[in-house]
This record gives sequence, structure tokens and C-alpha cells, in this order.
Amino acid sequence: MNLKRGTVAGVILAAGEGTRVGKNKALLEIEGMKFIEKIARSLRSAECRPILVVGGADAEAVREEAGRLGIGFVMNDDWRLGQFSSLKAGISHVGSVAAGVLVTLVDHPLVAEETYRLLLEAFFSSPGKIVIPSHGGRRGHPVVIPPKIMEEIVRSPGDSTLRIIMRKHRNLIVEQEVTDIGILTDIDTEEELKRVGGRGGRTRGD
Repeated sequence: MNLKRGTVAGVILAAGEGTRVGKNKALLEIEGMKFIEKIARSLRSAECRPILVVGGADAEAVREEAGRLGIGFVMNDDWRLGQFSSLKAGISHVGSVAAGVLVTLVDHPLVAEETYRLLLEAFFSSPGKIVIPSHGGRRGHPVVIPPKIMEEIVRSPGDSTLRIIMRKHRNLIVEQEVTDIGILTDIDTEEELKRVGGRGGRTRGD
């Protein structure tokens, strides 16, 4: 298969409740943008298409943001079952229109645009491989997944995880070393949000 940059889809997993920050993390802000917007811009800069977000909690607000940004929205009705259910929903929606999928987590908004491009270059250079960024010997996010693994994810039971599948196919993993600490920076609490200069937490239940 002749992979072209535009054939790799970008999927943002953003279905979680964000209980420790009070709202879906897609709606938090950093650098003057909501997390979802910052990530969508990076995916667009890397020429991923289509780009879509998988939502669950605060679905209507996330759907509205997706519409404003001109990206797709996929509702995961089973979002309470965990992240793997959202991954399956996103990949199922992409289907056969993509020659690969770049999956990113909405609580990792600090991943640099250049990192997305480096991961895709590694993916184009290694057909059929799973590409994962690493920094200082530690693996992070996002991850680029080839069609064979996409199909396996969709077929897998709901209690599986991406980690289990990647362990099974460890021979297919290519690590792309990056200088970007953003691949390891997940924002889960108000304290972490403040530490990186973000805002917008604690509205649910206030």
C-alpha cells in the first residue's frame, strides 16, 4: 500500500468525565485554546485526515467544539467502560478510509506539532508498524496504528486494552525518540493544570 500523509486519520480520545478537574478535559484551556482545539490544530498541521474526537461525558459541549473546529464527532455510548471502548468507537468510525490512525489523548495537549510530524514520518518509513514516541527511555503518547492492528482492535473484546494488543505485537513496535516532554505530560488534576498555566477546571457541581 502506498501510504500518503493525508491518508492517516487523527483520533482524539475525549470521552472521560474529568472528575478531578470538574469537566471533560477537552474543554479545559491552555495557551489561550481549549485542549481539543490545540490538539486538532496539531493534527491538521500534520495533515491527518479525517480528524475526529470521540466523546462521552459532557457530550454536547464537546460536539459543539468539534463542530466549531470543523472536525468529526463520534459518540461513545459505552464511555463508562473505559478508554478502550472509545478507541474501538473511533477506529470503527474511521474504518477503511484511512491507511493508518494516529490516536492521541485529550489530556496530553502539550505534545508539540513537530512530534506529530516525526511520528508520521516514522510510520511512512515503516509500513505495517506501530509507532510510539519515547523520551529518555519512557514511552508516551500519541501512537500511530497500522490497518492490521486497527482491525484487531475493533474485533477485540471490550475488556481488552491497547497495551495488551501492543504487547502481543511487540515485534511490530517502532520507537521514535523525541525531545518533547509533552508526550509524557498528562493533565489529570487541577494542580497539574495550574502547573502548566492552564485554566477552566472545577465547573461541574460548583
